[in-house]
Amino acid sequence: MPTFWSAAAGKLVDRWLASGLASAVYWLVMVLAWAAGQRHPRQALAGRLDAVGAMRAGEQIVLLLVALVGLAASGLLMRQLTLPALRLLEGYWPRFLSSVSERLCAGHARRRAADSTKWRVLYSRLEADPSAAGPPTPLSAAERAEYTRLEARLRWSPRDPALTMPTRVGNILRAAEAEPHHKYGLDAVLLWPHLWTLLPEAFQRDLSVARQRLDAAVAAGLWALLVLPAVYWTPWALSALLFTPAAWGWWLPRACQEYAILLQVAFDLHRRELYRALRHPLPANAAEEPAAGLRLTAYVYRGSDDPALVFDPGD
Repeated sequence: MPTFWSAAAGKLVDRWLASGLASAVYWLVMVLAWAAGQRHPRQALAGRLDAVGAMRAGEQIVLLLVALVGLAASGLLMRQLTLPALRLLEGYWPRFLSSVSERLCAGHARRRAADSTKWRVLYSRLEADPSAAGPPTPLSAAERAEYTRLEARLRWSPRDPALTMPTRVGNILRAAEAEPHHKYGLDAVLLWPHLWTLLPEAFQRDLSVARQRLDAAVAAGLWALLVLPAVYWTPWALSALLFTPAAWGWWLPRACQEYAILLQVAFDLHRRELYRALRHPLPANAAEEPAAGLRLTAYVYRGSDDPALVFDPGD
């Protein structure tokens, strides 16, 4: 039993650290901001600590429990806000912002079209055409660097202009969601719950960790914004505005890319398991796969009464 309770306590501590550490840091920053706004910060903090120290043991325990509940509640509230905030950062905005969204989407689509044109020119020189007269002109170091940059930008933007989102984060995740459809005819959003249950446990853990990093980047920017009310005590709270662009402009896109890569890998390596689990015949070759994927997606979405669809008997 002592071993059991020790293990249980360890799990509780780990869970609290995962959910409550960020909120503890936030409230510590708010306390320091309050102290910084006092005429004598050190004396103000010392006075509060002395007041707590003068309490009876029972009152201190109650105060500690209230603080722990407050930290847990703050962490829970932030987890509830993370997904709506991510949706806004992706570009799923209210209808009254539709004109702004359309202009931003049009700008992203134009930039992708321009990048695609430059990429094709460089790619034609990188890959020799056997029918061309004479050898291709080799790319310079600067042109190779430009080719690499274009490859990266094109990878993280949707191929179809109709799928373009108004933000960089939205385009990264939309490109990852659309890629299985372009390559295999599979709807990643519709089929993801089915594929998730078929993935190996180790791969599920990797995906969960990547998603936690993505959520942590969103939450970090939100925590920084929530520090701004401390401007009432000290103007130094405005420095939190420097952290939000760092979290959402640098950390979040990279976390989205890590998650998107694993999402694409899941379909690249384990899409066959979808066919086997749903007893659909595997496509015979790469040319047949997009059409087979579209049939599988349609079957999962609305079913089928087509007698020509013969299920694989399996093992």
